[in-house]
Amino acid sequence: MKKNLLLLTALVSMFYYAGNAQAGFLLEPFAGMEFNSTGDADGSDVDITGTSVGARVGFQNLGLMLGLDGRKISLNFETENGNDFDIAYTQLGLFVGYDFPMMLRIWGNYVFSLEGENEDSNTKYTDGSGLVLGLGYKVVPFVSLNFEMGNTKTTKVKSGSIESDRDYKINSYLLSVSFPLTL
Repeated sequence: MKKNLLLLTALVSMFYYAGNAQAGFLLEPFAGMEFNSTGDADGSDVDITGTSVGARVGFQNLGLMLGLDGRKISLNFETENGNDFDIAYTQLGLFVGYDFPMMLRIWGNYVFSLEGENEDSNTKYTDGSGLVLGLGYKVVPFVSLNFEMGNTKTTKVKSGSIESDRDYKINSYLLSVSFPLTL
């Protein structure tokens, strides 16, 4: 409930201030691949690969970008002893960034909601948060090649009816292509 209220307040504030500032509406769908990512699951190191698809939606004025970042992430975790498992995550965050005139873009994303599920073992990972930093280069005005570094974690695990406090940390690197449109 608290996260929904925060999200609603952020959306209303963005629409109000954007109208007063004559800002443009930003819509930026993206898709990418996780590479060389690592994690820590109950003290065991894991290698992570996967994909990420999502969009940044917000406002842009004089290069300053502000809005919401939402994505679906499908990750494969491979443990030190060779076991592997898949987790599908949903991630929501607030981002702020700057689009430089020389085609360079930077942004930071505060992840306030990160939830995942392993359908094979009926395990859910909740209460996630973290930070993502991004750097992009527009090869043409409507296509950007991006690199993101993320540091996120979940703190609760629910398997069946049993819920426990456990940290699952993810240090991710994402290469993506996005289509930033300012309307």
